[in-house]
Amino acid sequence: MVQASDPRPEFRVAVFGLATKFQRLLEIVLRHARHNRYRYSLSTTRGPGEFDIALVDMTVAGGPEVANTLRRVLEEDAVLRVGRRADPQRPVDDLLQSNFVAQVLFALNRVVDALVERRRDAEAAQALEDGLMVPEHGERRRPRALIVDDSPTVRRQLSLALHQIGLDSEAVASAREALEVLAMRRYELVLADVVMPDMDGYRLTRTIKRNRALRGIPVVILTSRSSPFDLARGALAGCNSYLVKPVSMQALRDTVQRQLRKLARRRRADGDYSFA
Repeated sequence: MVQASDPRPEFRVAVFGLATKFQRLLEIVLRHARHNRYRYSLSTTRGPGEFDIALVDMTVAGGPEVANTLRRVLEEDAVLRVGRRADPQRPVDDLLQSNFVAQVLFALNRVVDALVERRRDAEAAQALEDGLMVPEHGERRRPRALIVDDSPTVRRQLSLALHQIGLDSEAVASAREALEVLAMRRYELVLADVVMPDMDGYRLTRTIKRNRALRGIPVVILTSRSSPFDLARGALAGCNSYLVKPVSMQALRDTVQRQLRKLARRRRADGDYSFA
């Protein structure tokens, strides 16, 4: 019977100077920790990048020096010091050999909780930098795009594609509807077709760019028209990018992410995130 893959995040543990008895005890503890929120494995190598957490025996010769060196190359607090007592010449040990079995899993979890939180904070900061997360009224949300196209099929396809890229989206069938919606809600991107019944995409773009409250929103025109004349019309209308249908997922992703990064930088420069 094939076992289902373990969905828990895995972290690699390397030991330095730890006696064989404690290494075996550690293996037993980790092997039987099936219900722990994290999965741990013992690293057989100790090169750079080959483990996430270090267990260092502070009672062996050179142990404190090894711990200090590792603390300079690993993430903060990713070194667990194992000893017999609190030595006044160095910081208090993280783990005592006398209660190693009872406390090692708790100590590992404490380290990983801190690592996970820091990584999550770093990812969130990078997402804000890239415009893939938007601060609003003290909260964070996904960027929001408005799709303007009279084809229900195209609206549906673009909505699915944008969701994969990391955006929420709303879709309308005409330029007039788009202007009504833009007046009521904050968006980070507009994707507009050129050929529409009431107002074409070029005119919609000009209207957005002439509006003081809306001009900062990037407008991407998506159309099957690819002549130099059409490209020039898009540029003169003020569109931020021009994509020719059919658009590949990679081209759409690159364009959307580029425009979101530019918008995020512009809003930060303008102090537009002061309300966040």
